[in-house]
Order: sequence, then structure tokens, then C-alpha cells
Amino acid sequence: MNIRFHTLKTIISHDLTYAFRSARGVLFLVFFAVFWLWVFSKFHLINPQWLKNPEGTMLMSWLFDQQTARSLFANRDPSFSVFYLVAMNTAPLFVLFAASDQTANDIGSKYLRFLLPRCHRNEIYLGRFIGCALLVWLAYFVISIIAVLWVSVVNEVNVMSLLSDWLWVYLSLALYVLPFIAMMSLCSALVGSAGLSALLGIGFYFIITVIVSVIGFQSESMSDVVSYILPNASKPWLLILDLPNWLKALVMNAIYVLIYGWAGWVLFSRRDI
Repeated sequence: MNIRFHTLKTIISHDLTYAFRSARGVLFLVFFAVFWLWVFSKFHLINPQWLKNPEGTMLMSWLFDQQTARSLFANRDPSFSVFYLVAMNTAPLFVLFAASDQTANDIGSKYLRFLLPRCHRNEIYLGRFIGCALLVWLAYFVISIIAVLWVSVVNEVNVMSLLSDWLWVYLSLALYVLPFIAMMSLCSALVGSAGLSALLGIGFYFIITVIVSVIGFQSESMSDVVSYILPNASKPWLLILDLPNWLKALVMNAIYVLIYGWAGWVLFSRRDI
């Protein structure tokens, strides 16, 4: 069936409006805001000069590879890089929760029976995905702007000098979260409850993470193969914050979105509602 773009626009607009009134949307925004308020309250403990000097960069290179450590802490403001690291490592948890109710509750409540005479299934599925992506992007846009202002005040850094880093960080976060939203499209189409969808997605993520960690003690190469099941395989490229690696991550994440999105669509298109 062809997608009618005026209908798709209406679904996206409704989904965004509903997100700010629904329990799922409000809880996501509240937990997201409280978490980042706590993180920002600790920013004064960061010593940017130490992170930027050779000793600090050498220590960070033990946690990351040398290229990543140099890119994050020698070539950029270290405090803003700490924000980026925290955002990248916590994004899966927040996104898996925020994206848990794309179609799940509509399937469980039979509300889709009301929508289908007015909308095609592909319009509903795509519209809910885009609406959820816009909600998450908006949350990270606001929090990244606040991070720029916070770093400039705490460390007395010129805001204009952080704008280039902000653009790289925001685009990388926006790209990183998309495969997780697509993964939750699959989980949402699989069950008829937003709670079960969130439990399924978060449980799947942590189980695979544990399996990868356990296998890593036996075979690092096998661990690397299994880790590609999860859509965070592009994170090492995105942490470097340069164009060639960003484009690699773009291609990889596009593949993840297509695979998870297609699998979710197959399930959703065949659901008996």
C-alpha cells in the first residue's frame, strides 16, 4: 500500500502530542530530566585540565583506544566529552524505555481496529517510529544544549567554542539511538503491552550484553561476532567524532534499522487485530 504523506504527518503529530500526556512519555521525560540533573550537579568535580594533559589522556587511553582518547580529551573540551560519554552509555536504557509503546498498547487494546479504516498499517507503523524518534531527538537536543551552557558556566569556557563539538555530539547521539528505536518497533509489534515490550527490549539487551561478556573470557573473536546482534556496535566509531568514522556508523546503523524495522513490520502486518 502507498504511504499517504498527509496521513503520515497527522499520525506523527498525534504521536508527539500524545507522548507528552501519556504515562510512558511523562515517565521517560521525568526520569531523563532527574538523571541529567544529578549528572550536571557533579560536573564541578571534573578537572578538565588534568584530563587534557598527557597523563590524563594516557589514563583514558587505557579505557579507550589512543585515537578515541585523543579525540575526546585532547582535541575537545574534556567536560563536554564526559557528557558525551555518559549520554552514549546511558542512551540504550532511556531509548528502550521511551520507544517501548510504538504499537504495543494499540494492539493490546484493539485501538488499531479504529485506526485501520482511516490509516494504512504501513502509515501507522512508520508514523509511530518517526514520532518516537522525534521525541528522543528532542530530549537529547535540549539536554545537549543545557550541557553546553553548563560546561561554559562551570569551566568558564566560551559557548561559541563548544558549538562545533555540540553539533558532532548531537548528530552522533541522534544517529546512535535510531537502531534502538527500530529494535523496540520489533518488540512493540511482538507483544500487546507497553510494559511487556519494555521488559522484552531491556531484558534482551542485558542478556546479550552478559552473554558477550561471558564469551569474551573464552574467545574474544566469538564475543565480537555475538556483540553485533545489538545495535550499539557502531559506538566505537561514533566516539571518535570524525567524518569517516561517522559515515561508517551511518551505514552500519542504517543496516540495523532496516533489519529490525523490517522484522517488526513483518510481525505488525500479520498481527490479528
